[in-house]
Amino acid sequence: MLLTSSWFRFKSIKRRFVTILGTFVVLVIILLGLVHYLSAKQALLEDIRKKQLITYLKASQSSLQSLLLKAIETSELLAEDPALLAWFEGGEKDGQARELGLQKLDRLQKNYNYTTVFAINDRTKHYWRQGYDKLDVISCDDPYDSWYFNVLESKIKTTIDFDYNKEIDLFLVFVDVIMGDVNKPLGIAGVGLDPSVLINEFRDNKISDGSTLWLIDEKGRVEMAENVEAIDQHLDILLPLDLVQQILKDGEGKVISDQMVDDQKVEVAYLPLGNTRYKVVMMVPDNELVDLLDVIRLNSIWLSVLILTITLIIVSLLASQLTVPIIRLTQLTGLFANGDLKVQTDRSLIQRKDEIGQLARAFESMKNQLALVIDRVRETNDALKVEKEHLKRINYKLETALVKASESDRLTKAFLANISHEIRTPMNSIMGFAQILELGDLEETDQRHYAGLVVAKGQQLIDIINGIVNISKIESEVLTPHYKVVHLNKLFDEIINLFSQEAHQSGLKLDVQKQALVRSDIIETDEAMLKQVLNNLVSNAIKFTHEGSIVLSYNWQGEKVEFVVKDTGIGIPGERLDTIFEPFVQLEDKHHIQKGGAGLGLTLAKQLVKALGGELRVKSTYGQGTTFYFSIALRKSIVSVSG
Repeated sequence: MLLTSSWFRFKSIKRRFVTILGTFVVLVIILLGLVHYLSAKQALLEDIRKKQLITYLKASQSSLQSLLLKAIETSELLAEDPALLAWFEGGEKDGQARELGLQKLDRLQKNYNYTTVFAINDRTKHYWRQGYDKLDVISCDDPYDSWYFNVLESKIKTTIDFDYNKEIDLFLVFVDVIMGDVNKPLGIAGVGLDPSVLINEFRDNKISDGSTLWLIDEKGRVEMAENVEAIDQHLDILLPLDLVQQILKDGEGKVISDQMVDDQKVEVAYLPLGNTRYKVVMMVPDNELVDLLDVIRLNSIWLSVLILTITLIIVSLLASQLTVPIIRLTQLTGLFANGDLKVQTDRSLIQRKDEIGQLARAFESMKNQLALVIDRVRETNDALKVEKEHLKRINYKLETALVKASESDRLTKAFLANISHEIRTPMNSIMGFAQILELGDLEETDQRHYAGLVVAKGQQLIDIINGIVNISKIESEVLTPHYKVVHLNKLFDEIINLFSQEAHQSGLKLDVQKQALVRSDIIETDEAMLKQVLNNLVSNAIKFTHEGSIVLSYNWQGEKVEFVVKDTGIGIPGERLDTIFEPFVQLEDKHHIQKGGAGLGLTLAKQLVKALGGELRVKSTYGQGTTFYFSIALRKSIVSVSG
């Protein structure tokens, strides 16, 4: 044997690479020969040949179909344009209709980049096109205008013609559409396409160099082809008559095999062009079909997959035998560079006899030399880092203390200003009405009235003090929920009764959306806390709603119940949404009028919802209204009372 055992010891990376690469090349050559044989054999199957041919025709005609159908659709829309029809029916006397109709021509030409967009009035015989241009006056005596009268006489709504336009000195593909009733036409409208565009589509979509494509009408006349000389000829000049008749009669696509044309065996495939009266016909010589089958493409893909698989296997072998040790050395170098001074080089690498072993031993020597220097640098850096962190903590504490001091000072001032004002207002009322009562000269009705005012203002003062006390209790974790059974519908009725008079005086509609149950829904929660939250939200809504309505509702969400208070008030600016729950913060309406209160209502509501195990959230659009909603977990199963 030429390859001895010493050869496979791979003392050299070069030998290892050459051996593995040589094996890979041999395998690839063998596989290429096998795949080529299988591909050639598969390509000769007649059934697959026919399927691939019709499939290719369907795919290849898509761009041509799109181009022509867009032109047909544009022409038909133009022929049905109300402004253009009105202008033609009026004998082109209406200036406004003229402007709209000619604008349509100009806009279509610019938008779709047609060579020309035209409309011809059968009454005036005026030939109009884009650019507000009256190109010609159609005459039956002019041989170049015969196409116009031929289209009208055919009484076919939409036709495609390849013709010469003397005014612009070009051969164009015209899509002509009769305007109005084909029996009483107003004229013809349509577009002109550069034939080179369609010819390029025919050329680009050919299945092979020797294949041919034609676009024919329902009578077999060639409307478009790569060879311009074939245009306007009948297809039976180019193909056998019986074959042409079969193509014209069949409304579906089909492949006709083993046809003889000019002593050459060919395959003929045809398909309708969308829903039009035209067909695309393709003729392919048999001797070119074998090389064009998609089977070869499919097998090429399989060949690529096989080669890729083999390549991956070979690369994996190379990685395990060659690159893995290098990668390991790279990892060790990275660990060492990241500060792991105790990293140990694998003994299997150091003991190798090849270049990798030399590299491993050099790395180990370098590591030992640098370890001492890195240790000293790291000790110095650690000391600096500790000092830096210490200074950072001190600075952070100072900044935090300054912020807290500033915020505390601001809140204290705000608290004193708000509370002094809010307490002074009811106290002044109480003192004033009490002095009136002290005079004793009042009638019994007036005495009761003033006494009631004293009680109301006293209650307002108590509410302010209770709010401050509740905030303090919540912050000191003294206030805890006391759970009991609560009838939600009954609770909502109490809230409506409490605020209905105030809402009515403000011209607002206060309503509640109850659950569709016979009587009510029952949950277990702290009724006082829940009621206070809803009262605060409804009171706040009435305060900031000038017109419209306020709606309360609740709905079930699994093991939670969600409460919603929605109003149509002034809303909250987006930049204020993050501050409305802070203590002593008061909103202003659009006239900058503060609505009163100590600014504790929303703060207290948020804390109470949190104590009940939920979270108070808000959605608002400035000028359109605000929605507050929160969910609380149920402590017991929900009981629906139905009797």
